[in-house]
Amino acid sequence: MLPLIYSMSVSLDGFIAGPGGDIGWTAPDAEQFRFHIEQTRHIAAHLCGRGLYQEMLVWETAEQTMSGEAELEFARIWRPIPKVVFSRTLDSVAGNGRLATGDIAAEVARLVTSQVRAWCPSAGRASPRPPSPRT
Repeated sequence: MLPLIYSMSVSLDGFIAGPGGDIGWTAPDAEQFRFHIEQTRHIAAHLCGRGLYQEMLVWETAEQTMSGEAELEFARIWRPIPKVVFSRTLDSVAGNGRLATGDIAAEVARLVTSQVRAWCPSAGRASPRPPSPRT
């Protein structure tokens, strides 16, 4: 069976986002970001909801909006990974994404029988964001 990485970030009180949807607290420092880069190297498919998908679109144009070596490295690794997006409101997705056509069980079954070497379903809106400067 294929390895499964399940990733979700929440604060100690169980919240994913702050007031107004702010997820700035999830921005990793440089060491944590390096961990995300290395972990992402092993992901061959990614399942996510609309919110996380939209947050991660920033990586599609990283060369135009970012200049950090680690950020650009993450973007180069992230972009080619196939993404399966679960949404009732989106009509289309960009980059290497596709809208899910079945429920989560059907999509997971499809991946399990594919040639994918590892896949990562994510919950919530936490994501590898550009590292925050250390103070």
